Amino acid sequence: KSRQGPPVRIETVTVDQGRISAKVTATGTLSALVTVQVGSQVSGRIESLKVDFNSPVKKGQIIATIEPSLFQAAVEQTRANLLSAKANLDQARTGSMQADREYTRAKALFAENLLSKADVDAAEANAQSAKAKIAAMEASVQQAQAAVHQADINLKYTTIVSPIDGVVISRSVDVGQTVAASLQAPTLFTIAQDLTKMQVDTNVAEGDVGKIKPGMNVTFTVDAHPGKKFA
Repeated sequence: KSRQGPPVRIETVTVDQGRISAKVTATGTLSALVTVQVGSQVSGRIESLKVDFNSPVKKGQIIATIEPSLFQAAVEQTRANLLSAKANLDQARTGSMQADREYTRAKALFAENLLSKADVDAAEANAQSAKAKIAAMEASVQQAQAAVHQADINLKYTTIVSPIDGVVISRSVDVGQTVAASLQAPTLFTIAQDLTKMQVDTNVAEGDVGKIKPGMNVTFTVDAHPGKKFA
């Protein structure tokens, strides 16, 4: 016997006219309009983390701290150096006053022929040398003040704050981890400013670019919500 297949059904419809839609498709990444990478200006061990993924943050809020003991010691050392430099400056000023008195006395004695010209010249040289020492000590004080300022700044950098209002979308460190800021500031957090305003970053094929014009409707889908289209 020969096996017969199911009967063929033929359906006819009336020919109609309509518009054919051409779509340009591409794959990309959904991201916030503004994201800020927060790094560390100094090297050290992460002492504490104040925020985590999806944490809302405010501008100026502390989000992490680096163990500050070495930087506190540097501040104390530079302040001690500054006190020492100021003491040396006071000593140089006192020495200059004494050298000026001796030079004045030497000139008076020379006028009465009680002192040689060589002794007067030596007293004058000592007075000038004392003034030069004051200038050197003043420069040392300024250098010490700059070192204190730099140490204070480095100590403040151990407290890491958020530069903007937003939401933490990435955390790259853990407590106890050491960060090195020798070449560039390592990224600790990525903060998105406003997750209600997003953008799609994608590459459109060159052959499709000419088909795209302002005002066209655009939809996209994400893996987190399969089957749902976003405008």
